[in-house]
Amino acid sequence: MASDEGPPCTVFRLRKAARKATRAYDQHMAATGIGIAQFGVLRVIAGADGASMSTIADVLDMDRTTLTRNVQPLIRDGLVTVGAGGDGRTRAVRITGEGRKALATAQGAWREAQARLRKSLGAAELDQLHALLSRLVERLPDD
Repeated sequence: MASDEGPPCTVFRLRKAARKATRAYDQHMAATGIGIAQFGVLRVIAGADGASMSTIADVLDMDRTTLTRNVQPLIRDGLVTVGAGGDGRTRAVRITGEGRKALATAQGAWREAQARLRKSLGAAELDQLHALLSRLVERLPDD
């Protein structure tokens, strides 16, 4: 079996942890029909209802192409709509009534996944992880 050989690689460990956490959250949320990736996007859209694709991409620190790929299943399932923005040049993303219902249902499963992670790591360690990840996001350059 291959391992992380050589000097410790931060991004290797971050990506491995992210994949493992994604699987755990997706398992908890499977019955809702919304995976953790779509859940995060849907939460941002709900919080910034009517925002442009660019604004949402900025909040998620995601390029617009990736955001478009993540929004497509939400549009297909009737959870969000994309239409003309206020200035005619932008596209506004809005959550639908069905989207709000789906988000409310998914939030319960998300809370269960959060609780399981908190139990696995312990509250203090999880809080430290959140603080460390926040500092990493703030300090890493965008370029």
